[in-house]
Amino acid sequence: MTTGAALLPGTDRFRPREREHGATYRAYLFGPFRVFKGEEVLGQRRQRREKALLLLKWFLLNPGKPASMDQLIDLGWRDTTPEKAASGFHVGMHCLRRMLEPDLRPGQESSFIHRSGANFYRFEAGEGWWSDANEVERLFEQARACDAHCDARRACFYYSRVAAYTVRRFLEDEESQQQWLAPYRRQYEGLCSQALIRLIQIHRARGELDEALEYAYEKLRLDPYNELAATTIIEAHLQLGRPAHALRELSLFLGSLERDFGAGACGSLLALRERIMDIPRDGRGSGLPAPVPVRR
Repeated sequence: MTTGAALLPGTDRFRPREREHGATYRAYLFGPFRVFKGEEVLGQRRQRREKALLLLKWFLLNPGKPASMDQLIDLGWRDTTPEKAASGFHVGMHCLRRMLEPDLRPGQESSFIHRSGANFYRFEAGEGWWSDANEVERLFEQARACDAHCDARRACFYYSRVAAYTVRRFLEDEESQQQWLAPYRRQYEGLCSQALIRLIQIHRARGELDEALEYAYEKLRLDPYNELAATTIIEAHLQLGRPAHALRELSLFLGSLERDFGAGACGSLLALRERIMDIPRDGRGSGLPAPVPVRR
């Protein structure tokens, strides 16, 4: 499902939505886990579907990567005896093969799940598969390629698609599987963070105030201590002629750093506060709120 290489501008023949709707199998890992074959939701009418879907999640996140039977058993059968774990694994694997390809004949090899060596399994999705997790990686690589070629407009398009996907929590209904999912969550959170930072930087450099503000607020929602997002919001208020709002946002940001980390403001934030305070008062007064004391 993934090429593993950055795409260059002009090489992507399909719009993101075309890839999704042109696939036979569609898997969604942001938000609740769902897999479709055409219009049919897989796993709804199958016994033991929970373990089969658990195996499918791992395969979708590791396409083409061989895994031993013991590795896969650790995902969902760790707390049972070895005999019951092995039996449960084979039942789950059989269920998964039938779920994906109901017309498989006895003894016929699966088109997607391949066994090799001493009980090693790998998942080969092929062109008929699409997943939002893979799409996020592909879009991010496309964005970076456009960015490297100074194509800011297209880079922003792809970065914004990454940010849009990752607004929803990755496998949000899998709270019982936190341990093995943690590295994947960190991976996609990192891609989202990088995408938002570049969107803020690019739109600021291009003077696109509304877009810079939108992504700065989203970044601050995910990371309340991000200085780039905070200063973008403050600078935007200044450009819009709202120094009182700018000082209020700065005071809130500095107050959260002081409260949560016991940290004072760095030099750039102090300079920004002084700049706001130096804005001349008009006849009605500046309307600036009293600043929050900052430990230097």
